[in-house]
Amino acid sequence: LGNLPPGAPESLLARYRAFTQRLQQYTAPVTAKGVEDTALYRHQRLVALNEVGGEPDVFGITVNAFHAASRDRAQRWPHTMLATSTHDTKRSEDVRARLNVISEMPAMWRLAVRRWSRINRSKRRTVDGAPAPSRNDEYLLYQILIGSFPAGEIDETALASYCGRIVEYMRKATREAKQNTSWINPNEAYESALTGFIEGLLGKLDGNLFVDDLRAALPPFVRWGAYNTLSMALLKLASPGVPDIYQGEELLELALVDPDNRRPVDYDRRRALLDAMQATASSGDLAAALTTLREQPEDGRAKLWVLWSALQLRREKPDLFARGSYQPLAVEGARERHVVAFAREHQGEAVVAVAGRLFAGLQIDPATLPTGEVWAQTRVELPAAAAGQRWRDVLSGRRLIADDAKLPLAELFATLPVALLLREAAA
Repeated sequence: LGNLPPGAPESLLARYRAFTQRLQQYTAPVTAKGVEDTALYRHQRLVALNEVGGEPDVFGITVNAFHAASRDRAQRWPHTMLATSTHDTKRSEDVRARLNVISEMPAMWRLAVRRWSRINRSKRRTVDGAPAPSRNDEYLLYQILIGSFPAGEIDETALASYCGRIVEYMRKATREAKQNTSWINPNEAYESALTGFIEGLLGKLDGNLFVDDLRAALPPFVRWGAYNTLSMALLKLASPGVPDIYQGEELLELALVDPDNRRPVDYDRRRALLDAMQATASSGDLAAALTTLREQPEDGRAKLWVLWSALQLRREKPDLFARGSYQPLAVEGARERHVVAFAREHQGEAVVAVAGRLFAGLQIDPATLPTGEVWAQTRVELPAAAAGQRWRDVLSGRRLIADDAKLPLAELFATLPVALLLREAAA
């Protein structure tokens, strides 16, 4: 701590403090290189957990633990930054949202990895008496592909560009891991074999058994990952703290570690989409627009809508979000484990955030929207004394009345599997 031990002469104080400062300067980068830039590139169980500031051995938290942390933040750290992607993120928030689906479908994932390993075995080489790529690096590659492969149609040019990005990512990842190659001592033979393996997987579209199988496996990860992103966006914007949106993450951005996540952002497209959304909101007719958004969440517009709508409310009610209390809300019924809900209250104003979760566990086809009757027989309990009060969902524009201080999720999630309710003044 830079303090002298009992009985030490004052003349040593400057040396003690100099040592302390040097130690503090030294330990942070050593920790960063040892954990974030080595261990997190070696331990590949579920790489969505291997994030800056994360702990791979913490395999998620319970809803109750989430509420406890949020309440503590509201009381003690109301101005802390809420960041889900940064310049140093290993995988963007939207890639992680896809990867998290693996944890809900382990049997399907296990079979897919075994199948891909068999399909691609002829593309491996032997370097220094061992397979190249290693089994660990190959497993990382499959996770990266399921988390970042483009949704929808793709042509040869786009595939070639994507392949180049993956080659660069895997070179960086294996050098950081320092097991088969490194920045200081690059193993050219291993890296050449790794590059050849990736190009063998992604080198062409026609007649590519692996790409065909990968694309066939993608739909649940793409769909449920996109809805995971919506819930994450809503929770970040409504929770205690100051939400941070990294450049480009206004839409779905399937970016990997730098320099991939520092590519130029197409702000013209984002401005055009936002202008269209503002025009739609001004017209007052949201039904058709929201139907398109919910049916195609993977194109990113639904995420932009949630972010923009929630930011408008934060601007209208700054004290409610900056100083509001945090109250967990009970959910009861058939789908209760698939929902997280809380209220923020301040000086008579109240806002309620309700978000779906664990979408793969709903046991519905990815082509089926997780809205409406999917949530039958499940209700969320609103803040005390809410019976008969009117609420407006700022995401859908719909107005709802809580007759018995509870709202059915089938009604609340009629449009999107997320809702942000503002309590309206009595007439």
